[in-house]
Order: sequence, then structure tokens, then C-alpha cells
Amino acid sequence: MYTNISDDTALVRGALASLGKSWDDRVAVRKERLDLSQYYDPSVPDFPTSLVPFWDDEDFTCLSPEAKLRFLAVAWVAYNEKAIYLEEAVVQPACGVLFRGELPGVGAAHTKQVIAQIQVDEQFHILMCLDICHLSRIRHGLEDYSMPEPALGVQMKKLMANASSEDEARIAQLAYASVAEMSINAYLNEVATDKSIQPLNRINTDMHRQDEAAHGIGFSEIVGSVYRRMSTQQQDYFRSAIGIALVDFTTPDLGYWASILEYMNVPNREKIIERQESFTRGMVLKRNYTTIRRLFDELEITEDIDFEFQ
Repeated sequence: MYTNISDDTALVRGALASLGKSWDDRVAVRKERLDLSQYYDPSVPDFPTSLVPFWDDEDFTCLSPEAKLRFLAVAWVAYNEKAIYLEEAVVQPACGVLFRGELPGVGAAHTKQVIAQIQVDEQFHILMCLDICHLSRIRHGLEDYSMPEPALGVQMKKLMANASSEDEARIAQLAYASVAEMSINAYLNEVATDKSIQPLNRINTDMHRQDEAAHGIGFSEIVGSVYRRMSTQQQDYFRSAIGIALVDFTTPDLGYWASILEYMNVPNREKIIERQESFTRGMVLKRNYTTIRRLFDELEITEDIDFEFQ
């Protein structure tokens, strides 16, 4: 189940072998730990103001500068909490399915090696996010903030619960993990490149981003191999599930913004969210689809995915 090897892998490029060999030299877990005691300037925001959708809302701008900085600290915690959720609840379970050989196309030794490396990376990313969140919670007195489960996770669980078999549930898990691993770089890049925030936060996110850039390539290779070895029925379900996952990942989720506004006891927060709901209704969040589109094109299934790429 774990260490047995088969020749069922159906790859089209040699990227996995290169990723496996380069792992020691490129991943965050093999580098010196980030010094969390670095200088912290309390006047510098923890999170980019450009990523707060209602930063210029009339009922938000009246907050004091101190309250806004604290709000951004909570936003930074929530941002990392969501990253942890994606790793722990979406990607890691899918990696387990692949590593155990519960789907076809992953039996080669170097494929199993890369899957195991991704699992190690993701667990380390969870630790990185956990440490950086703890730091912000202590500095800003945010120990009691609790982020609600992301909407995409709720939808994923519904799809898996409604699956007609364990096999379909595994494929649904893989579909959501595929979107996460092949598009999360866009989610990380905006923070990793923003020099207006705390340097420690930016550097931490950039280390995560660099690992995920390699994961996108690796996951594309692995998922392509799995798809090529699937039955026709499995392939049909995968195309349907990944179309649903793409919609869920690109639909604005105001749940955790609402939770931060409530936690901060922001006046007129209901009106702020109502205006945002009106503004974002029908909106599709922009993502970098380069890797996932290339995979779909290689598999010749782009036109079969129920999602409009923008």
C-alpha cells in the first residue's frame, strides 16, 4: 500500500523526477527557520489594506488608526488560518489518498517520493502559519478570535457526502486539492510581494509561496497521471467535481470578514457586509489559471469543464 511500486504512472514530462531530486535544496523545511524575534514596528500593518474589500467603505473609514491596525492583525491571523485549512483539510487528505494508491496512476517510486515530499512541505507550512499566527495573537491580544470554516470547505464536504461511492468522494477531494495546489500561488503572491506590511509576515508568506510554486507543477503532473489511468466513469466525475471546485474557490467568501467585523465590534458592520454582498454578487475572483489550464489542455478536457476561465 505504501512502499509497493507499480508501473501505472502515465506522465508526459519529467518534472517529477527533477522536483524530487531538488527537494533538499529548495524547500522551506530544509532551510534555516525564520527568526520570529525580528524587529516589529507596531505602526506597520500586519496585512495589506488593498486586500480588505471594504477598506474605503464609509462605515469602516471612521475607525481610529489604532482600531484599523488591530483589524489588520486579525485579518492576518484569518489569512493564515485559511492557509492552514487548505493544507490540513483539503490538500493533506488528498495526498493521503494518492500515497495509499487509492486512485490509479501514482505507483512509480519517484511519484510516491514527490507525494511524500509535498506532505512534509504542507505539514511544515502549517507549523509556519501556526507560529506566525501565535505571534500576532499575543502581540495584539487576539487569543480568543476564531475564524469560521471557509465556505469552499463546507461545499467540498457537501459534495463528498453526496458522492455515490467512496471512490467518488476521493475524486472530489482530489478535485478541490488540485485547484488549491495549482492556484494557491496567486493567493499567496499578493501578500508575499507587498512591502507595506510587516517584513516578517511578507517573508513568511514568500517562503510558503516558493514551495507552492513547485507543488503546482508537481500536482499537475500527478493529477494528469491519475486522470489518464482513470476509468471513463471516474474521468466524467472528476471533470464535474473540478468544475464545481473552481467555482467555489473563485466565489467571494465574506464569512470570515464578517467574523472579523463582529469580533472587532465594528459599528454598522451589518451594513458593511450588506454592501459587500451586493457588490460581489455574481463576481468571480481572479486567479492564475496557467498551470491548471495547461493540464486541462494536455488532457484535452478544457471544453468539458463547467467553468468560465477569465
